[in-house]
Amino acid sequence: MEIFGGPLGLLGGTLGGTLVSIFLVSLFWFMGIHGANVVNSVIMPIWLMNTDANRVAVEAGEKLPHIITQPFMENFVYMGGGGATLGLVIAAAIVGLRKNSSKMTKTMVPLTLTPGIFNINEPAMFGMPIVLNVTLLIPFILAPMVNAVVTYFAMSLGFVHGTVGIAVPWTMPPVISGFLATGGHISGSIIQIICLILNILIYLPFFGVMEKQNRMNEMQDI
Repeated sequence: MEIFGGPLGLLGGTLGGTLVSIFLVSLFWFMGIHGANVVNSVIMPIWLMNTDANRVAVEAGEKLPHIITQPFMENFVYMGGGGATLGLVIAAAIVGLRKNSSKMTKTMVPLTLTPGIFNINEPAMFGMPIVLNVTLLIPFILAPMVNAVVTYFAMSLGFVHGTVGIAVPWTMPPVISGFLATGGHISGSIIQIICLILNILIYLPFFGVMEKQNRMNEMQDI
């Protein structure tokens, strides 16, 4: 704790350090490496300590000492999994409603949407794919960063209640998980909906480029 506590605390307990960790997680995933297992395993002890400190504060009737906790990361930043890909699969579903959408999109939407709701995104990672797909790299990095910044400032300004030390399962769908993580405050669900809408808007133009490429490839195969 003497040697590593300070650096890890800066990385895991501050917004700047959190953005660095998000960038690294997305970059590892892009290269086909499980980013969360590589990066978050190092910072997880800090998030867990912050989570428990918030629990103790709630029990004592004191102000929450930390914004960035394990539930903050798992339930607000990474909605849909690494890269906040629930926004991506919903964007794909929106594009898939078009009559002239590609066969790839029509095939992948039902395979990715249901797991994505439960924050499981391996079908999207390797099926769409996201891994080694330069077209989706920018939104894959940007979406969870936007979630972190928006939620952090919403909590710090008091618009959204902070996490109260409840370890909500990472597979809990958004809206429900935000309500539970904040101790039954509807503001937790509202900020998740706002972030999800932002994620969809971030992913839509990039997925549109990818959809155009898919349609061109399918036309060449005919």
